[in-house]
Amino acid sequence: MKTPARIVAAKRLPGWPAILAPIALLLLSGGSLRSQQRGPALEVYGLTGAYHFGNRSNLLKGGEWNPQAGAGVLLPLGSRWAVLTDVVTSRLEVNEGLHGPYSDHPYSNFYRANPQVRNEDLTTQRLIAVLPSIVRLWRRDRFSFYLGGGLGWEHQRQWIRYRPVDERGQPDGSSLLVRAEEFVDRRDSVSATPMLVRAGLLVSLTPQLVLRGGYSHIVGYLDTPASRSFEMGIGYRF
Repeated sequence: MKTPARIVAAKRLPGWPAILAPIALLLLSGGSLRSQQRGPALEVYGLTGAYHFGNRSNLLKGGEWNPQAGAGVLLPLGSRWAVLTDVVTSRLEVNEGLHGPYSDHPYSNFYRANPQVRNEDLTTQRLIAVLPSIVRLWRRDRFSFYLGGGLGWEHQRQWIRYRPVDERGQPDGSSLLVRAEEFVDRRDSVSATPMLVRAGLLVSLTPQLVLRGGYSHIVGYLDTPASRSFEMGIGYRF
């Protein structure tokens, strides 16, 4: 039997948006742009990037970076401070198990004994995260740096479709593992209120359009891996 970790959920890179973000920011920050970065303004963003699932050991994780989409808003609190809030969603899908490919499959003994039988179990997980934070802004003519943190909300929903395996006694006193003919559906969900730390850069494309790139480190539980997020988006200054 193949190692479950290699079947579907192989480790992935953050994706092109997150990889290209720092390159684009560096290129654009060197241009001769007339902007209003030193003046506080309400900014609304459309976001893309990558999200790393974490914070709960009983749900899926294992090093995957998954595409994310969302929206954000920057509400200035004077010239140096602001409230930065993002709402993002991401989706993760893996084969092989009730709890993901990086732990032992609960029916692994059956598939080891029957290598010709295909394991069609499927687990899908949807994440929704709300990430509000207070950030400090260091403003320049064409760009601004931000750094801050806050208390967010992370909700993970899991849908599991699997065929259970039962151990059945035989007339000779032995036992045999038998897989059910029908699939069973199960749903699970968990929410967390993690602390987050974030940093990033805002680069003006025009006096109204701004390019944003950033990173968020999202810690919900000290004994489980943190979630992480790379964000890139285009915003409009009102």
